[in-house]
Amino acid sequence: MRNNAAAALRTTVVAPLAGLQSRAEQSRRAFLTRDAAVHVADSVTLRSQRLTGVESENERLRLLLGLGAALHWGFVPAEVLQGRGLGDEFTVTLSAGGNSGVEVLSPVVAPEGLVGMVERVDPNVSLAILWPHPEFRVSAMAADESAYGIVSSHASTGAARYLLELRSVPIRTPLKAGALIVSSGRGGVFPRGIPVGTVVSEMKTPEGITRSYLLRPVVRLPDIASVMVLRADRAKAGVTGVWQLGASADSATKGVVTAADSLARAARADSAARAARIDSLARARAARADTGRKP
Repeated sequence: MRNNAAAALRTTVVAPLAGLQSRAEQSRRAFLTRDAAVHVADSVTLRSQRLTGVESENERLRLLLGLGAALHWGFVPAEVLQGRGLGDEFTVTLSAGGNSGVEVLSPVVAPEGLVGMVERVDPNVSLAILWPHPEFRVSAMAADESAYGIVSSHASTGAARYLLELRSVPIRTPLKAGALIVSSGRGGVFPRGIPVGTVVSEMKTPEGITRSYLLRPVVRLPDIASVMVLRADRAKAGVTGVWQLGASADSATKGVVTAADSLARAARADSAARAARIDSLARARAARADTGRKP
């Protein structure tokens, strides 16, 4: 009777409970396996994002090295310590000050072109205004010297706030979309030939004797973590040949990229030469050791 009762319990009560436990264990394993797979996928995604950031940072550093090689002298490298200035969205703090040769009105540049100018100088840090700042002005011209004007920030809202304006262009000299605008050297602040922006379109203004154009800046605000500040003697001497001026902003940085590639080739050649010298020394030591063992 006990065996019959146990068999009845196993078929009616224990079997469903055992099946439920088995299904629960399978669900737990599947849940743990999914968590492990999600963790692996997240780790791969995070590492790929970090790798992308490192590659982008390396590219920026390579361009900055190329800019330094193209300038040769008369510049001060600086890091942007904060994205916003004191109460101003388009004022930044630089890690170089008067002790490094930075002066008020010193031009601030990047591998692509003009970033802004120094507004205030302390011994170890300085404040600079960027090109979207309401007080930013630069005397500019077309890269082919066909037109001259004044570049300032674009007073607008939304995405258009991050464009520039080229005003006071003579009406007899129209500019085509994509034309490169560079600093003209007039005014004594910015040397001639620094890329500023490219023409997007002509603006409709009430003035009938001059033309105005919207410009797309060559330097993007997210790309100014590191910059170069031109010293007064370098600005006075000019920056001819640093940026190879062409019909677009991409070609404007060709000289900087070429300088960076030259630095990379020189570094590879130096590394190969060092490796050859090390191999030669190793072979000489091995030859001396064999000579000492022969007797």
